[in-house]
Amino acid sequence: MEIKTFSPLDQVDPAIALGAIQADLADWHYIEDIAANPHPKPTELIAGILHQGCKMILGGTSKSNKSWCLLDMAMSVASGQPWWGRRCIKAPVIYINLELQPWAIDERLALLCHARPECRFDPQMLAIWNLRGKNADLSLLRPRLEQKLAGTQFGLIIIDPAYKVLGSRDENANGDIAGLMNEFESLAQATGAAVVIAHHFAKGDSTAKSAMDRMSGAGAWARDPDSILVLTPHEEDACFTVTGILRNLPQLPEFVVSLDFPLMKVANDLNPDALRRPQSKNKVCSDKEFMDEYLSDTPASRGAIVAAASKNAISPATTDRYLKRLTEAGVIASGSGLYWLKTA
Repeated sequence: MEIKTFSPLDQVDPAIALGAIQADLADWHYIEDIAANPHPKPTELIAGILHQGCKMILGGTSKSNKSWCLLDMAMSVASGQPWWGRRCIKAPVIYINLELQPWAIDERLALLCHARPECRFDPQMLAIWNLRGKNADLSLLRPRLEQKLAGTQFGLIIIDPAYKVLGSRDENANGDIAGLMNEFESLAQATGAAVVIAHHFAKGDSTAKSAMDRMSGAGAWARDPDSILVLTPHEEDACFTVTGILRNLPQLPEFVVSLDFPLMKVANDLNPDALRRPQSKNKVCSDKEFMDEYLSDTPASRGAIVAAASKNAISPATTDRYLKRLTEAGVIASGSGLYWLKTA
């Protein structure tokens, strides 16, 4: 895997870095030039989720274990081990900690290393940069970050959390957040690394909004990143439905992660549609309720099951997810377009 080396000689004029003057625009390319010399496709640092040199947000509610998930991601990439079942390309990682006290992040890393003994890596592959108390406007902090990162070859930069580098920006103002995202983009381009940040949900019932609108603040939070993973509370305690919103990769099927402290692990047996809702709202039926209501020992066609479920406001797509997941889990049997309960 080739990672861009950042050198102080590559730095642009400070006035350009701070946005006081504009850099020259790149040349355009005609279609015949593109066909003859297409731009090389970057490496998928995390298969199906994140390309090298791109930006990603991990969004979730407060205390949804985002930092645990990002530390786990950092260890996975640094060691080349899968993260949430997704292949990772081994690359050096730096985790910029703006929130936790140094002793707290030390303890978390020790717990994660104990829980994941397969994550073996050279000491130089994972760096923790404790900057709690140093948070500032990213426009001022970024040139200092780039200077400190000069000469390194980090493939992944994780900044946790985003609100610590807002400065005087209003997280609800699209112009302010677009400017913040430009800073993250500049950091990615200067270092050649993928940049991942953590962001929180807005208050209120998150299930009333589409996944990409659940994060707090302006729409630019969701429009700008190349990859977004959204953690929405599941009906089961300490579980979250993961929704991927991807610009350059096929969309991921939703899945559930469950807390097996200190790790968040993929729980294929849980229904991703079963989001935690206010008690006044109807809940998605459990897998047992679905099987009791719509399946039996007698084989039934998909069409018949869909028709029965639709009477209870369960969409065909949701019914298909139940059937697919329960079949893969070995709870129900299928064949020739028919589904039935397995007997002992």
